[in-house]
Amino acid sequence: MNKKSILLGIVIIVVTCLTTGCIFYNYLEPTDFKEQFSARGYTVEKIEKADYEAKYISKATKEDVPYEVLYYQFGSEADAKKAYKSYKENLSNIITSDSSDVESKSSVLAKYECKSEKEYIIISRVKDTLIYVSTTVDYEKEIDDILEDIKY
Repeated sequence: MNKKSILLGIVIIVVTCLTTGCIFYNYLEPTDFKEQFSARGYTVEKIEKADYEAKYISKATKEDVPYEVLYYQFGSEADAKKAYKSYKENLSNIITSDSSDVESKSSVLAKYECKSEKEYIIISRVKDTLIYVSTTVDYEKEIDDILEDIKY
């Protein structure tokens, strides 16, 4: 094999990973979510109902913090995309001239952050899973650090 073939192979792998997001996300099964958040001091429990119907739903709560982290595993990626879109559309009521919102997407990952003067909300979808957090801006860094650490 010559150097051009090796270089071309490396370029193809890098481009594929960059365009599909394979380097930037980590798919979490329900047990992975529980493990990751339990290790950070959260109580994680399976719940039957939340804002959307899903194959599996759990929430992570922690004493002394005014928020919960909702984790959904849907039956399909299409259902996860619908829930993501719906959550995002429902946030339009807090978006004002003083708030900001940012969205980033790849073929497998979608992330939406909305921040007002007092409130911080993040929705992160990877394949057929979704994580939703709504809290005050005081906890923005904590949430961002956790989601970055678990690559969501």
